[in-house]
Amino acid sequence: MKAVVAMAALVTAPALTPERNLAGQGIPVSHRDRVYAAEQFSNTVSVTDPADNSLVGVIRLGDPAPGNFSPLYRGQALVHGLGFSPDHHTIVVVSIGSNSVAFIETATNTVKHITYVGRSPHEAFFTPDGSEVWVTVRGENYVAVLDAHTYEEKTRIIVPGGPGMQIFSPDGQYGYVC
Repeated sequence: MKAVVAMAALVTAPALTPERNLAGQGIPVSHRDRVYAAEQFSNTVSVTDPADNSLVGVIRLGDPAPGNFSPLYRGQALVHGLGFSPDHHTIVVVSIGSNSVAFIETATNTVKHITYVGRSPHEAFFTPDGSEVWVTVRGENYVAVLDAHTYEEKTRIIVPGGPGMQIFSPDGQYGYVC
């Protein structure tokens, strides 16, 4: 199986109780929905209620600059891409500067695990069945395939110079890397 991906830093959960339409586009939105935004220079993920555009939480993965410039710094740096699990229980967040992928539980907005991959990962997304997370490692020549349950790297798919993103067919049979 391959992963279904979105090429954006915002991910929304499906509406459970429609309360209003998002931007007049007929998209139902409720106070149970969330929008997640990775913020590269503060090294946080903001969690917003789209029904009233209120900030409901901030997930801190590291310190903002210049605090993260120390050689003794141990947090995540340059938080970048987001990927949402098919069951909507987990978000993966790539940190370019610390070469890592954070697994965040959406029910509690807590970090479950951090997996370190190669130099300068760019995007991470779940397979349609939720069993794997594919991470494009832009500073290397591969896509790291992580087990979504153990968080361990299962394999590497070697590709030409610096993969940036991936997308998969809805049935999970084909993966496309650019």
